[in-house]
Amino acid sequence: MSMTYRAFLLRLRKLAEIALRKYGLEDVKLRFINYSGNGLYQVTVPQGRPVPSGKYTLRLHQPDYMKPKFITSEMEWLSALHQEGIRVPVPIRNLDGEWITIADGGYEVPQRRNCTLIGWTDGRLLNKNIRPKHFRALGRVMGRMHTQSRGWKPPKGFARPHWDWDGLFGDGFSYGAPAKDAREAIPNAHQDIFNDVLNRVKEASEQLGRSKSVYGLIHADLGVTDNVAFQAEEARPFDFDDCGFGYWVFDFGVPLGHYFIDTNDTSKTMETALISGYEETADIGDIGIEYLDLFKAARIAQLMFFYQASALAHPESKEEAKAEIILHAGYLRRVLKTMDRG
Repeated sequence: MSMTYRAFLLRLRKLAEIALRKYGLEDVKLRFINYSGNGLYQVTVPQGRPVPSGKYTLRLHQPDYMKPKFITSEMEWLSALHQEGIRVPVPIRNLDGEWITIADGGYEVPQRRNCTLIGWTDGRLLNKNIRPKHFRALGRVMGRMHTQSRGWKPPKGFARPHWDWDGLFGDGFSYGAPAKDAREAIPNAHQDIFNDVLNRVKEASEQLGRSKSVYGLIHADLGVTDNVAFQAEEARPFDFDDCGFGYWVFDFGVPLGHYFIDTNDTSKTMETALISGYEETADIGDIGIEYLDLFKAARIAQLMFFYQASALAHPESKEEAKAEIILHAGYLRRVLKTMDRG
């Protein structure tokens, strides 16, 4: 079905209004934030409503991305983190006591959506002037989250993706195309470095195992310019859409990998700050920090895999995906050279 982007957004807003009724939030201030699979709105709630007054984020979840049990489990973990005093978005149940609200406008496009309401994250988003103090603050909150995760007993039925080898590069998580097809479709010029990283990650995973000392529930998407807001000396993570079970060290590799992509900075300054902040709130112990460079490379390879799988699932994005793969392959080569130099 063909329609203009404006018409699509008008219908998406209608879905948002339908969802908000199920929280008792008719006629509240609703501001569109963005659409990138998930539709995001800022909701301002006045006094005297079933939900405490303040600002919230309404998410209209991307169809066929996260299963309902995954979304419910994300909300359960956010609730547990909040109860621990960690500044994360506070999840809100609807009037029926459910975490997920279904909004159906009767449209073919956009189709019905699973929706969630969570607290708004105050703070400043970074796009430049990133300093060691920001990575130190991120390390502190990562340490608190990992400590909570190690000691927390999830409720019955809790389910999130596993960002192990199969989740990162296999069929453990689907980006819309068979994993084998996506791996083999990586351009020949980049196959050697791509497969080198995959083989190293597989070997490291076998060496690390899956004990609580190395593996647990992580955010898995903590880019300092994307999913973290900063207030004074505090880092406030948000967008837990990709949280799941993985290696603790992967949570380190993600922000450092993205920082390298954004800045080309090959120094260890931010890495040192991130680890230093982490050690203020958690025992780094034997989490496998010696594999940090490898898991930084794993994040970059995961992005290549994502773009390739997305191109197979959505051929209209083929050229854009090709450009991203070439770009990320260049970064991956530089990381591998640094690793091999030791």
